[in-house]
Amino acid sequence: MATTQTRETTQDREISTIIAPPPPGPYFFDEMTNALESYPEEKVKIAIVEVAYPGDVVNANEQGSFRVEVRNTGPLHLTGVTVRVKARNGATVANNSITSPFVSEFVTQELPRVDAHGGTALTVGSPLKFKAPNTAQGEANLVEATLEDWNADLNHILLAHSDPTDSVKGVFRTEIVGS
Repeated sequence: MATTQTRETTQDREISTIIAPPPPGPYFFDEMTNALESYPEEKVKIAIVEVAYPGDVVNANEQGSFRVEVRNTGPLHLTGVTVRVKARNGATVANNSITSPFVSEFVTQELPRVDAHGGTALTVGSPLKFKAPNTAQGEANLVEATLEDWNADLNHILLAHSDPTDSVKGVFRTEIVGS
């Protein structure tokens, strides 16, 4: 972007305005925003774990249970994490309350904090539930979990990455003379 200069004359004086281009980017906060927006895709993994059902196979219309695990491989602590659980291929899902109905999807309760660099958290309370479709079918995905909501804090970056260092120091130097 080039420098723009405009001139304007009002009554008995001339006014000059110079608009300088912004310094070259990208800018720190733009980069930070982009990093936060891409954080889940790059640093968060979701798995369906602890799947249980009666017998060796899932029968039509049979109920089972599972949990959702969220793993954080990045440098931010995750807070306020919730997961959207969706039924697929004719199945239904239910939250872990005894009175929760089987539905096509729901959002979990908030998970505990998911710590940075490998922290994990499971859905809270008793296991979540699924019900298989009412007709037999080949192998199919029955449950899908996605990240619904999350917040991050910078405490790990600001506190754990502020270790002591010998490269930053002050010294006192003076000449020593005889007494």
